[in-house]
Amino acid sequence: MSHNTGTVQSVAPAIQIGPDSGQPADSGTTWLHEFSHTPAPGGTKFVMLHFTSADIPAGNRVEVDLGYGTDTFDQNSGDQFWTRPINHTQFPGGIPIRYIADGSLSGGVELSEYGRGESLPGDSAGISNSDPFVLSGSYSEPTYDPFWFCNTPPEWENVECAPAADIRRQVAQSCGMIVTVHGNSVSTCSVTLIGPDTVITAGHCLGDIDNEWPTSSVTFDYQTDCMGNVSGSYNPIFHKVTGYLKYRWADGSGLDYAILKLDIPPGGLGIPVIPMRNSLPAIGEQVFGIHHPNGATKKVAPKHTDVETVNSASSSSVGVDIDVSGGSSGSGLFDMMGRYLGVLSYGTDCNLHYCPSPSVLNDIATAPTPVPDQDIMLVIDRSGSMSGDAGTGQSKMDEAKDSASLFVQLVESGAGHRMGLVSFSTSASIDEGIGNLNPGKKSQLIGPAPYSGGAVGDMIPDGWTSIGDGIDKAQSELMGGANPKTILLLTDGLQNTPPMIETATNDIGDTRIHAIGLGTEANLNGGLLSDLTQSTGGAYTRAGDGLELKKFFALAFGDIFEDGTLIDPTFELPRDVEETEAMSFEVCDEEMLTIVAGWDKPEGHLNIIAKAPNGDTITASTAGIESSSGRTWSFIKIPLPFSGQREGSWSVTFKRPKGSGEFPPPAIPLRYFMNVIASGGPVIKPLNIKRHYYTGESFTPLVRLSYPNGRSVHHGSVKLSVTKPKQSFGNLISKAGLKAPLEIQGDIIPPVQATLLQLEKDSGAPAISYEEQWFDLSQDREVNGNFEHNGPWGREFTNLFTRPGTYTFRCVGHYGHDCKGMRETSWSAFVTTRVDSAATLDSLVVTELDGNKVKIIFTPQDSLGNLLGPGQADNFTLSDIPGSKVLEPVKDNGDGSYSVNVEHDKHSGYQPGIGITQPGRPTVSVTKPGEGGGSSNNWWLWLLIILLLILVIILLLV
Repeated sequence: MSHNTGTVQSVAPAIQIGPDSGQPADSGTTWLHEFSHTPAPGGTKFVMLHFTSADIPAGNRVEVDLGYGTDTFDQNSGDQFWTRPINHTQFPGGIPIRYIADGSLSGGVELSEYGRGESLPGDSAGISNSDPFVLSGSYSEPTYDPFWFCNTPPEWENVECAPAADIRRQVAQSCGMIVTVHGNSVSTCSVTLIGPDTVITAGHCLGDIDNEWPTSSVTFDYQTDCMGNVSGSYNPIFHKVTGYLKYRWADGSGLDYAILKLDIPPGGLGIPVIPMRNSLPAIGEQVFGIHHPNGATKKVAPKHTDVETVNSASSSSVGVDIDVSGGSSGSGLFDMMGRYLGVLSYGTDCNLHYCPSPSVLNDIATAPTPVPDQDIMLVIDRSGSMSGDAGTGQSKMDEAKDSASLFVQLVESGAGHRMGLVSFSTSASIDEGIGNLNPGKKSQLIGPAPYSGGAVGDMIPDGWTSIGDGIDKAQSELMGGANPKTILLLTDGLQNTPPMIETATNDIGDTRIHAIGLGTEANLNGGLLSDLTQSTGGAYTRAGDGLELKKFFALAFGDIFEDGTLIDPTFELPRDVEETEAMSFEVCDEEMLTIVAGWDKPEGHLNIIAKAPNGDTITASTAGIESSSGRTWSFIKIPLPFSGQREGSWSVTFKRPKGSGEFPPPAIPLRYFMNVIASGGPVIKPLNIKRHYYTGESFTPLVRLSYPNGRSVHHGSVKLSVTKPKQSFGNLISKAGLKAPLEIQGDIIPPVQATLLQLEKDSGAPAISYEEQWFDLSQDREVNGNFEHNGPWGREFTNLFTRPGTYTFRCVGHYGHDCKGMRETSWSAFVTTRVDSAATLDSLVVTELDGNKVKIIFTPQDSLGNLLGPGQADNFTLSDIPGSKVLEPVKDNGDGSYSVNVEHDKHSGYQPGIGITQPGRPTVSVTKPGEGGGSSNNWWLWLLIILLLILVIILLLV
């Protein structure tokens, strides 16, 4: 969807036309209906008719007069179709619709709704006036949406203001406007003719390409003279879009374009084809654009008497700062030879971005590649700390084994995927080399049912933690091969022996790393894991206990191999309850459902019972269903449609199996989760995950909910859950004082985490508690930066990051109207205390030493009261500032403060201080309070100035 220039109106009841209507023919074999629409409040600009339930036998046809021609539909037109825009003022008695039964006296169509062009309010006080037939004979300019204005008023003009021989005027002949129906709206974008019967526009202009191109039509005639008038012979023609040749948008390619095919007259369009330039423009090269802002008449920008130049150029975008408005999307950028440079994709005022023509040409010439198989290396921590309790009564090591076995079993055998296993403690080992994932490889990895054996089952916790060595060994297995490469990393601790992550990732190439941290803030370096994954295009998730660990392994399967998750709740089942309540979820166009159950105690078990929309029950024993069960998990896979069932409301319950024997063991309470993983249909993914986040900074999460080919969902909505820490771990550790490292089963726990573990032991509860908040996301362009309104969902937060620690985000998207569906995704990010100059200055203590040396003691903190805390010296660097030179590494005092010796030049005019730099942030200066800026040692100069002022006053008084 682009600029909103009309509405879709229902015809109730629908009008039936043809023999099947039961009405007699009006003349011979012709049924005639003259349709009169309901005028728009401010006047109707044009009408588009939508026919449904069409039954047109061979030889029959439907004709609709347009005012400039006739639309004809026959048996090849399908069971529904839209007309081109109609100049309704040509038919005072109503728009003529004829069903002509020259083949057989049967069939008919229904007129169920129509599109009505009209002036409508937009954003930023804009009001459209898409009036392609210029019904009054003189065009009235709309109230333009100024969001993308670099100049006010905008620097554009009607194309006929340029001289006839001007290159802009020549190119403008081949630029047009496309009218499209999107849901309940009529919208417009701009196009350029690049072939005898093909045009190019932005892919986002037709977000639901398969449903929207059949509604679309293009005109190249919508323009006036320089003063906004049209001649008496003005009668623009629309050309029907008959399909698309190539489409790119929101599909991971970074491209945004659609090439559409037009139905043209036998003699052609009579206008020149614009050549696409196969090289990028130079910085500073002169350019211009032709577009239909707000659905208005054709404009050239800038004016022909002005010039505009290219600001930036790369394979991803060409940047300029010309003026555009809603409806300009899809318009072309041209060089001064009239060659096409790119299609307008996104931007803000003075910062527009065009999808470059060389990238489009290269993409057109590239054959599509099939969905690739995957190479996966499991990298699992077996250090000593993994012997600890996972919060479920099982050890972390046992939970890791259960989670890994679930993941291996979920991945399809014999599909071309490859998998292997690396485990690490003080050093790493390749426990199972990578190989084709077939039943034999699965057995080597996890053994036979209940899949607790194999290489995974042989892991024993002991020793230190070298995450970097685990990554190194895994990457050595992933070398070579054409499949995309992924490392799925599980750790409960912190690296404490080389090789470190920082060196292991130097040659990681295009391998993505997904990491799951098991535990609390007390045993995880969330900042390091978050940075590791985000630097490789992966995702980090913190699992608080073993149950969450299994759930996130299932989610990782959905993210890597499938199209995401429909639903992802966690529940409790009391010991006296045999079966859970039904949990419902919506299915629309999925091809496979994988329903996963996981529980916290191996003594328990849950059977999965699914119900289709018609009430049919599906279990693991149902014919045609793939299923598997481990010690603490189970899943079933349902191919869709199953027994004719797909769309609608499905439900799932879990039931305890009946005990066997005369005295079956008593039931036990269970905590359990359910994942419903989808194959086929839309995908929901976060778009702008960063490597570094800091307290107090603004944050705008963006999420895309669309089909893999970029097609938008209809009637979409997205909510965001944020689980955030309630306490500052830096403050807690500063107050407690940094403890000595701790040894667990041969694994060394660093001081920060050892301190938090001691706090947890003393209190009997996690040191950090969390709170959850829900927010609605929107497609507001001022939030998502998209040029139009069908972009990603987002929300700007200015005060979300109030405490340091791990933040977990969960997005829940719903879509569809008649056919409804849902998707979920989640990820974690670590937020670090942002060192604030003013707040840190309050703690600054400067002590003079011998000569020019001074000792500076400082407590890094933000303006919200969060201390960076002790044990963080590796997370910032100190630098020289004018007048002060850092002499040695910083010393951690263990109470949240740090100290360093500095050489201070007392004659520099500056007070002693230091520069503090955190990753991804500019350096902040912290300087001793006092006279700064070069005047601290010039007291005599100030005294002289004061004396002179006193002398002047005395002389004036005398």
